[in-house]
Amino acid sequence: MSSGMQTQGLRLEQAPPLGIPLSFFLTAPVGIAAAGALLAYFGSALLATRIASATAAWVHLGTLGFIGCVMLGALYQMIPVVAGAAVPGVRSARLVHVFFVAGIAGLVLGLLTGSQRVLASGALALTLALTLFIAPVSIALWRAPTKTPTVLGMAVATAGLAGVVCLGGAMALARSGTVSVAQYPFWMQVHLGFGFIVWIGGLIVSVSFQVVPMFYLAPALQQRTQRLLVAMVLCTLCGLGVGIAARAGSTPIALAAAPGAVTIWCVHPLLTLDSLRKRRRKRADPSLWFWRAGLLAGLAAGAMGAAALLGDDPRLALSFGWLVLWGWAGSIVHGMLTRIVPFLVWFHRFSSLVGLVTVPPMRKLLPERLTQLAFVAHSATLGLGLLAIASQHSVLARLTGAALMVTAVLLLAQLLVTIRHRAPSLPAGSDHAPQPQS
Repeated sequence: MSSGMQTQGLRLEQAPPLGIPLSFFLTAPVGIAAAGALLAYFGSALLATRIASATAAWVHLGTLGFIGCVMLGALYQMIPVVAGAAVPGVRSARLVHVFFVAGIAGLVLGLLTGSQRVLASGALALTLALTLFIAPVSIALWRAPTKTPTVLGMAVATAGLAGVVCLGGAMALARSGTVSVAQYPFWMQVHLGFGFIVWIGGLIVSVSFQVVPMFYLAPALQQRTQRLLVAMVLCTLCGLGVGIAARAGSTPIALAAAPGAVTIWCVHPLLTLDSLRKRRRKRADPSLWFWRAGLLAGLAAGAMGAAALLGDDPRLALSFGWLVLWGWAGSIVHGMLTRIVPFLVWFHRFSSLVGLVTVPPMRKLLPERLTQLAFVAHSATLGLGLLAIASQHSVLARLTGAALMVTAVLLLAQLLVTIRHRAPSLPAGSDHAPQPQS
């Protein structure tokens, strides 16, 4: 399958149909391209403040249109395989995908145009989509026969997503004028804590326990270390919940976020970089470049976040957000797609044919040159974005938007090149049926 890839303990036979995760993965480049087009059109106006409606639309194209799409698809794929529990009614994922995309479109258009009706409709569609996602996923995680740190981390991240949905829906309805929400800045701070730290951070940390040893033959972190990292993210989840109940101020919320923030942007990157340094397979393929860049960006994001808390320059908060979304989460998610999608295509379309016909090795499904080019584009976009935020120069901002669109095209090309591979025909008279082409 692939040189030395470890799959012990995985229940691959429980994987959902290939089309379910792919539908979400193929939507992600569209989210990146839309964010790039928005930045190319508005220029530095999007980078002046984090609370403007257009900036909020741009950020949500990144958090929902890119990161969110990949994470939903990944959970549908990983929970049956890693946790050993089927997601009830998994085919409803297609309905989730439709409502999720419609909700993102409505939210973004409502924020850009100021249409309260469109904004409220988008918020409701997103709430429906994510409720239909969270409920069966939570049931599957509850039923998981073994509560490994990865499974526990997925559960914590899913709880964080529930917090994101509740607060995000309320704030969207407040922006649309449908309901009144007092202390809007406070709710936004908690919303960001649930989203960045618990949902995105918790899922990246817990999934890394599985995929880093599996794909890179790196030593796994000790079980007690894994559980401690998940516990720190759980502390932030609980702390934010208490902060909501007590209507705490900014300082208590920052203190509640601290355990998870230090974990995902300091401790986990350092531990994972050390694990990757000790990997048995020394050849550094391009997907490993994404992981290393993302982990280093996570360390930079932690430092930038601390500076933003201590300083009053809005560019610090914007730089922090850019490092988190495009540098840390964006790099790791992009890199994981370059390994997970070839693995899924190989497993669904070729694994049952081994020994019957000639099948390609997994690493041949996606040319390395294309992944190398995508890494260069992704990294250049990260650097351009930081320069644009620091200088507030509109030309640099528009160049960053163009670079985002280029990266989106390259990511889409990576996905399409991989999924175009079809199973070869079996020899005449064979008793084995080929896998369905999904």
